[in-house]
Amino acid sequence: MRRSFQWLDGEWVDPANDQGDSRIRFAAEMIQLLSEGTSADFSTGRPFVQEDESSSVLPEGSLLCFETGGTSGKPSRVIHSLDSLAHAVDGLQARIGNDAISSICCLPLSHLGGWMQVFRAIRTGGSVLFRHYRDLETEEMTTEAVGRWISLVPTQLHRLVRSSRARSNLRAFKGIFVGGAAISQRLASLCRKEDLPIWPTYGMTETAGMVTLLRADEFLNGREGVGPALDHAELFLSRDHGKLVIRSQSLCLAKPPKFLSPGASFQTEDFGEVDGEGYWKITGRGDRLIVCGGENLDPCLAESFILQTGMVEECVVVGVEDEEWGRVAKAYVTPSSVDLKALERACREKLPAINRPKQWSAVEALPLSEMGKPRI
Repeated sequence: MRRSFQWLDGEWVDPANDQGDSRIRFAAEMIQLLSEGTSADFSTGRPFVQEDESSSVLPEGSLLCFETGGTSGKPSRVIHSLDSLAHAVDGLQARIGNDAISSICCLPLSHLGGWMQVFRAIRTGGSVLFRHYRDLETEEMTTEAVGRWISLVPTQLHRLVRSSRARSNLRAFKGIFVGGAAISQRLASLCRKEDLPIWPTYGMTETAGMVTLLRADEFLNGREGVGPALDHAELFLSRDHGKLVIRSQSLCLAKPPKFLSPGASFQTEDFGEVDGEGYWKITGRGDRLIVCGGENLDPCLAESFILQTGMVEECVVVGVEDEEWGRVAKAYVTPSSVDLKALERACREKLPAINRPKQWSAVEALPLSEMGKPRI
């Protein structure tokens, strides 16, 4: 079902919502702007005012401006049109089926990942129920999850699978989109053991979210990676440095100061590989590399190994300043009771020296951003 952009009926708001929820009010304000043909800045909740150099390049009409930090953490602006978001929804429906897309939204609407859940509901005749992801640990969520989708990042999913109630609720969902970071082998094994309907995906703010998607039945049968490209997108590897390049109908109009022409390709910082059937795996990120003593350390490799030891619950590896080496890798692991000496010993025995963290810290919990990603 395809609906026009006349959005003011509010039918997408599930009646079970607390009508005083600030997210509903925020969405109504953004919808009002867009319905009037005004551009909306989702990072401020106000009209988006084009700067002089962009006014002659960007089309007139309703534009949507989002802020993204990416993995590098450096904020930048991404500008979309209603059409680019619509292509993203249509491409997703082509993979999951043409039923209305109804979601439980646990992400902030100021970010594209949260707003797309509202937009999918509006475009397909679905609805949105706003909750916090920790609500999945409550009995009330058992019936609310039925027939709905939910989007989580791996850290949120990892915390939820510790709870038997949350696991039961997660099984009730139509599907669980998991993106924003790689799913560790250990977490994937736990999810398969619990028969959770996980749909691993890859995408970003610049592409209005998902551009690949692995079906839950394939995931549960042991297939790894993030699946083949959705119908509206095309992925390939650059010849010079092996990073992913995306060509997509859902690609943004601009990431100032860069403006993208129709049909343009977008160079990512992600390394990947694809098999003969067109199924993709994301193998690392160029903008996360830590230069230590003139050599590049990939924190993803260290994180993957540390998690596979089974000695920690969560792990994130970051670069920190060091007087001798310039920058070194520091691993933050949970919980605070982790035996760091035993963990370091395991890394010395199995992990190449260049990929081993030089500093360690055991903490009770990793701080999370509002998008649910570790923030150190």
